Parts: sequence; structure tokens; C-alpha cells
Amino acid sequence: MATKDSSVSSKDDHQKVGSSTDSPQTYTAPTLEAAHHHHHAGAGAVGAGAGTAAAKDLDISLALPGMTGVHEEDELDPYESKRVKRKIDWRVMPLLCAIYTLQFLDKNAIGAATILGFLKDNQLTTAQLNNLGTFFYVGLLASQIPHSYAFQKFPVAKYLAVMMFLWAMLVGVHCAAIGYKKLIALRILLGFTEGCITPGIMLVTSMFYTRTEMGERVGWTFQCNGIAQILSGFIAFGAFHTPTHTPLSLPQNHGKVAQWQWFMVIISLLTFVVCLAFAAFFPDSPTKAGFLTQQDKIVAIKRIRANQSGVETKKWKKYQFFEAVKDPKAWIFMLFAVLANFVGGIGIQYSLIIKDMGFSVLETTLLNIPSGGCMVITVTFAMWMLHRYPNARGWISVLSYIPSIISVILLITLPDNRIGLLVAFYCIQLGNTPAVVLSLSWITTTTSGHTKKLTQHAMWLIGYSVGQMVAPQWWKDKYKPRNRVPWAIILTSYCCQVVIILSLRWYLNQRNVSRDKAAAAATTEEEKERYSEYGWIEVPIDSTTIPNGNGKGDANVDGASTAGDSQDEMVVVGEKEKEKAVGPAPASTPGMKRVRVEKRFLDLTDFENLSFRYVL
Repeated sequence: MATKDSSVSSKDDHQKVGSSTDSPQTYTAPTLEAAHHHHHAGAGAVGAGAGTAAAKDLDISLALPGMTGVHEEDELDPYESKRVKRKIDWRVMPLLCAIYTLQFLDKNAIGAATILGFLKDNQLTTAQLNNLGTFFYVGLLASQIPHSYAFQKFPVAKYLAVMMFLWAMLVGVHCAAIGYKKLIALRILLGFTEGCITPGIMLVTSMFYTRTEMGERVGWTFQCNGIAQILSGFIAFGAFHTPTHTPLSLPQNHGKVAQWQWFMVIISLLTFVVCLAFAAFFPDSPTKAGFLTQQDKIVAIKRIRANQSGVETKKWKKYQFFEAVKDPKAWIFMLFAVLANFVGGIGIQYSLIIKDMGFSVLETTLLNIPSGGCMVITVTFAMWMLHRYPNARGWISVLSYIPSIISVILLITLPDNRIGLLVAFYCIQLGNTPAVVLSLSWITTTTSGHTKKLTQHAMWLIGYSVGQMVAPQWWKDKYKPRNRVPWAIILTSYCCQVVIILSLRWYLNQRNVSRDKAAAAATTEEEKERYSEYGWIEVPIDSTTIPNGNGKGDANVDGASTAGDSQDEMVVVGEKEKEKAVGPAPASTPGMKRVRVEKRFLDLTDFENLSFRYVL
């Protein structure tokens, strides 16, 4: 379906990606910020001069033995690759799924609590309930740049665990915050702390998995939203069977807990438990994964070679930030995220929507469970399609809108038949969701450069937040019980999303075609070197180590590892020589020698790395 396009092979993520590039007149030579000079240096693609870059400019994977040199002919043992992938899956995926399930439960807690006395006890109107949904995303919106910067500076797993601890506390405090103003403050703070989860998951999966595996695992994680909806229904059902009381914080209650407070307490405690497990067992990166042996870590890094991106660097690079902001695809993804989340108001209103169809409170607590099941089914099917057609994200996303569009049309046009309306409501989850899931991995796999990747994740989440902020505002009492105006707005957004996805796919494919043509036109050795997947680093001629950027040990040029003398500087330069192997190639800087490395370890952006290919 997608193999006819000029793009990455759809058969196997482990296959070598073609070395093609945009025209040299279109994109300037790759650059790295110098650590001790106020200028950029040519980096691994052209012989445009040299500058000094601190070790932390480079990917932390270079600390492992065997990362230097040319590996075009290397073939990983399939058994070893699968064995390491299984180890990673068993450690990483259960915790990612647990944290995403709890995140969805926590942020939508007030939606489930609406039928358990939450509105009455807090004296909230429908408009105020919608505003509480909006304020959550105000906090999430404000958190994106701080979280992106923190991910660059701090260990990813530890930072996520701290944020989980804070939001678990905030969910529990909901029980004592009686009143609209107190709830506003809580919702903003909760949104800020939970805002790290989606970019954190995208970042972690890009460290451990290939492009196709990344899409599948982001999908598996995201389908936990459906599992959360199912759990929410059962927890609400159980809370509904507790005695009906006024809130614990009111003087006349005499220490009794309201039904909605039981709901908050339960999910808060569940979040605390997952937080402790996450802090204890989740790895910060493949190079720091204690459950992997040294050889396993090397295999884990080599497995993701086709991603054309490194694992992690710990320096925030301003030029990558500004490049991300100027990248057209970032704005296309951001616009998509805005429109895709116009459906987000359902997260606050779903219990009231079902109840307004004519069902009792008890029936409503259980009737949202099938909706979660539909989400699990559709995401599972989309991930199966992605596994079959790894380079068909655009086509799979477009096809997923068919059931959503049909369902919304039925919700607008069906007569007042509560069973028919309920089935149409369920079927909304059969579409749109896969497109959102695929966009999460799509933006990750079409971006290189650690700071640029974090920035574009933040931009996607900003769009997501804006969509979620406005989405609750059109669910007004005057549109009840059929809510035809909100459904019409959602239908329009679905159609616009299809156009955006097709436009994005065309744009990325055009960039691939441009790089193919430029690569085919290359004739000189210097031009061909620009399109190579390899660059050079320069180290002192008497040094046997490559600085790893974290101060905890270096890797020997010959493949061994050491935990000793870390060099302060490293020169990253272009190469005009024909030699492709590690060895004594002439250096352009006196007293330095060159070592061949893959460009993905140089933390180049997808604009800088002229062999980078865009998945479709």
C-alpha cells in the first residue's frame, strides 16, 4: 500500500534506510553548538570547517563499546534482537500501560463523579463543570515547555515518578476541596503535573524501540484509555453502592464519606501504588537500564539504528528549538492535534450524555464500559495494520475516520431511540482514536535531534491542550438532550482532520522525493559523503577514549569501555576522505585523530542529517 512511495521500506524496520538528501541549496550544512566557542561547527556531513563540541553534545550511547566505526554490513543476530526486545517489553510496557491507565482515570475523575453527587455537593452548574475540564488543560498547556526542558536535564524515569506522586496527592485532595474556586486551582495543578506523561512516553519509546515497534507500543499504551474507561465504570458502580452521604469535609457529615469521595480516594491510592513501582523499576534509558547486561545494552542501541536518531543527550540546544518552531510539519501536527481533540469534551460529559438518553444512574455507571472496550478493539486493529504496513500511518489514520463520521451523522439524524443513540455513541470510539495514537509516534519518527524532538512533542501537546480546552465549552444545557450542535462541530473537525493527514503525508513524501533526486545527482566524493549515514568525530591523538557526556565513564575507540579519564572536548567535523572505516584517517585539526561514527550519535536534526528519511 505504501511501498510505491519514496520512503522507508515498509517490510522491516531493521532494513537499511536509503541515504538520500535534500538539495544542498535547500538545507545548510549540519551544525553543532560549540561548548567553548560562540559559533557552530560543521558536523559529520560536510567538510565545512571544525569547531569544538562538549561531550554532552553527543549521544549517551557513544559511552558503550562498539558504537564507533562503520556498521553497514553488520547483521544483528535475530534471536539476540528478539531476546533483548522481550526483556525490554516485560520491564517497560507494563509500567507504561499502568501509568497511562491511571493518568486517564485521574484526569477524567470528575466526569465519572458527576453522577455520584459531585455536582450537587460542590454546587456546580453544567457550565462550571465544563470550565473545570478546560482549566485542567490550561495547566497542561502551561507545563509543556517546562517539562520538555526538564526531560533534557533530569533522568526521565525519576522525573515522571515525582510528577506521578504529586498528581496522586492532588487527586486525593479533591475530596477536601469543596467549592468551585478550590477545584479550579486543583484542576490547573493536576493538569500541570500530568502534562509530562504523553511526551515522556513518546520519548521513552523512541529510546527503546524501532519506528514500527514505537508506533505499536504507543498504540498499546494509548489503548489503556479504553481500559481506564472500563475500570472507571466498575469503580463508579462500586462507589454507587456505598451509603449516600454529604461530603466528609462538611461539619454535619460527622466523618462519613460521600460516594464521589470514595471514587477519588480509590484512584488516588492506585496512583500511589503505581508511582512506587515506577520509581523502583523503570529505566531512564537503555544505557542506564539495570536489568540489561552490557551486551544487552549494545544490542538495544543497535536494534534502533534504522530510526536514524540517537537515544538521548543532556544539553538543551537553542538552535534545535528554533529549528523545531520553524519546521512546517510541526505546525501541521499541531493543527491536527487541536482539531483531533474537539471530541475531548466527551471526557467530562460522557456520564451526563448517557444519562440524558434516558438511563438511570445505576445503568449509566455500567453503560460507559462498552465505550472503553470499543477503544481497545479499534486501537488493537490499527496497530495490527501498522505492523502489516509500517509505512502507511497516513492511510491507516484516514481510514479510521470512517466509523467516527458515520456515528456522528447517526447521532445527529437518528430519531429519539435511546438504544440506537447509545450504539452510535459507542461507535465514535471505533474511529479518530487510532489517528491520534498514530500521530504521537509519527511526529517522533519524523523528527531527529533530542531538543528538536522534545520541542515538537511540546508543540503537539500544546495543540492537544488547546483542543481540549475549548471542547467542553459547546456542551451547553440549551443543546440537551440531543446535543446536535456539539456533534455537528465534531463532524466538521473530523472532515478537516482527514484533509490535514493527507496534506501531511504528501508534504513528507515530497521531501523524500527531493532527497532521492539530490542523492542521485551526487557525483563527487565530497557530495556523496554528505549523503552518508556516517560522520567523524575527532579526539586527541594520544587518547583511547570517547567522552560519553555524563561524566561516568568513556568508551574506548577500539570498542572496549572504561570508567576513567573523561576528555573535556571533542571536535566533530566533516570528512572528504574515501576511507569508511575506523582507523588513522587524516585529521583537519593538529594533534587530533578521527573516529567514524553514525550520524545518529551526533544529535543532528532531521534537517541536518541529510540521510534522514521520513516515514509516511
